[in-house]
Amino acid sequence: MRTEDIEVFLTSYAAAWASNDSDKIALHWDSNEPEPFYKAEEELNYFHDFVEIRNYWKHNEAFHQAIRLKFSNISFKSLPGAYAQVFIRMRWDIKFADNAKTPDGAVFNQAGKLMGGENHVLALIRDADSELKLVGWSETPDAPISYMRQLYEWVAQPITEQM
Repeated sequence: MRTEDIEVFLTSYAAAWASNDSDKIALHWDSNEPEPFYKAEEELNYFHDFVEIRNYWKHNEAFHQAIRLKFSNISFKSLPGAYAQVFIRMRWDIKFADNAKTPDGAVFNQAGKLMGGENHVLALIRDADSELKLVGWSETPDAPISYMRQLYEWVAQPITEQM
């Protein structure tokens, strides 16, 4: 496995998310993996089987109007059995559907609005017959105090003249 191969794979994965099609997202996963895991930042628990994972993606089809993922700072560590731990920085931007509802059917208070953020991702990828497939995914945001500092730094404009 090479960094370039992982970058190409993640670009394709981002395009699948942008399509807002759970079947296209699922094509990037090894559905034969007996021990998959998936943890989205906003979810309280890990999903441990493909039924739960696919239900999460399927719900997002109606929940999101548009989504953009950008991956950077990609590195990896090879593991036995054609697996690799992949470490990723992920920028995400979402436009929620105007009629977005939570999985329990409640109206989502951010319906119709934009939201974005940054996460670190730990992914587990397997080289399945020369085709990369995800078998695990976990998103981790920074601690609130660190994240707020970064937000202040990102929005700061350079001072070009004395105030």
